[in-house]
Amino acid sequence: MRRTLFVTALLALGVASQASFTLASFSDPAPNGSTPLFDWDMANNTLSGSWTLANMTLQTPGFNGGGSVANTHFVMDPVALTVIIPNVLYTMGSGTIKFYTNDVNNPFFTVGFGGGTFLNPLNAAAASANGDAVTFNGPNVPGNLTNQAFSFSFANATQVGDHMTYTASFTSSADVVPEPASLIALGTGLAAFMARRRKA
Repeated sequence: MRRTLFVTALLALGVASQASFTLASFSDPAPNGSTPLFDWDMANNTLSGSWTLANMTLQTPGFNGGGSVANTHFVMDPVALTVIIPNVLYTMGSGTIKFYTNDVNNPFFTVGFGGGTFLNPLNAAAASANGDAVTFNGPNVPGNLTNQAFSFSFANATQVGDHMTYTASFTSSADVVPEPASLIALGTGLAAFMARRRKA
C-alpha cells in the first residue's frame, strides 16, 4: 500500500511538473491567396517570410496576461534549405522570426530556431515549416519554458518562375516547468498526505 502511494505521489509530481499550452498563434490573414506571406526561392533554395499589412491578429493565450495583439507584423529573413527529397522535403537552416507592431527592431515576440524542416509535397496540400531547437523571447513570454515548438501551415501555393509563394497560419507551443518553490510545496504536500496515510 505504501509503495502504491509513493508511486502515485511520484507520478503526480511528474505530471504537475509540466503542462503543455499554446503560446501564440495567428490565422491566415490572406486566405484567398492575394497577398503571400512566404516565398520559396527555388533557384537559391531559400525560404523567407513577412507580413507588413494590417488585419493580422496574434493570439497570445500563453503570454503573461494573455490576450491578443492586433495589427501584428512579422519577418523571417531567408533561411537556407537543404534538399532531402527534391520538391518534397528539405531541412532548414537556423533563423529568427520577429513579431512587431511598429518597429521591426523592437519586436515584442521573437522566435529563434536552430534548424527545422520544410515540407512541400508536389501538390502542396500539406506544405509546412517546423522549427527545431526553438527558443521564445519577449517581455510577456513566461519563463521556465521547455519543449518549445512552432509550425507554419502553408496554403495557396502559387508558382511564378523560380519562386513559389504561400499564405500561412502559425502556431507555437511549449511546456512550462513550475518554479522550484512550487515543486517543493507540492512535494511537501504529498509527503504530508503519505504521512497521514501511514498513521491511519
